[in-house]
Amino acid sequence: MTIAHRDRTAMVTGATSGIGRATAVALLDSGARVVAVGRQVDRLEELAARFGDRLHICAADLSRDGEAARLLGRLPQGWMVDTLIYAAGHDAGGNVPFHESKLADLQDKLGVNLTAAAQLIHAMLPAWLIRDQGDLVVVGSIAAREAAPGLTPYALTKHGLHGLMAGLRIDYAASGLRFIEIIPGVVRSGFASRRWSGDEARADQFYQRFAGWLTPEDVAGAILWALAQPEHVSSDEIVLRPTRR
Repeated sequence: MTIAHRDRTAMVTGATSGIGRATAVALLDSGARVVAVGRQVDRLEELAARFGDRLHICAADLSRDGEAARLLGRLPQGWMVDTLIYAAGHDAGGNVPFHESKLADLQDKLGVNLTAAAQLIHAMLPAWLIRDQGDLVVVGSIAAREAAPGLTPYALTKHGLHGLMAGLRIDYAASGLRFIEIIPGVVRSGFASRRWSGDEARADQFYQRFAGWLTPEDVAGAILWALAQPEHVSSDEIVLRPTRR
């Protein structure tokens, strides 16, 4: 039978803001146990104060080599993660022509958006394969399907994530594992302000270019819907767009 949300133990990366935080809260509200991973300790502690012993927080910088795999050694005794939602990701320094981008920003994006995801998945797969059950959800981007000016480095990381998921489905097609890629269009969150080092005015101008946008809660809702499907149903890819765009 499909794991009910109340019976899940999910790890959510990027849990301190945006889609990651909305997803962690939605899972906790549904009764799941959650391992919340993020860089901002104060925001993790806010969640811990709200949800108590159903939440375990892990402060981690996923851009550090090997940090993702080390997370599994920090789980509470008896907690076995059966669901991974990889929502960590950023475009710091982005929205500029490629030659104007900084290689340090590209390296950080590759580390957080792609490499850490691959490392964490690699570490989790053996236990999932033994149980023949596990749900992996990654938050991709419409930028991996539709090129946009100034987003080349970010799109590079999301193309890589898309290719990783496609390969995993082939490698483990005979298993009971599910590999779900959520592909949202523009989501209004703190993502844009981080791109410009916390410049909220510039981020607001960016969002005003669009007739509409999604919210982090919209994406979290799609994630919980995909996870709630019968175990023989895998929603491999879900594309979300604002109705007005």
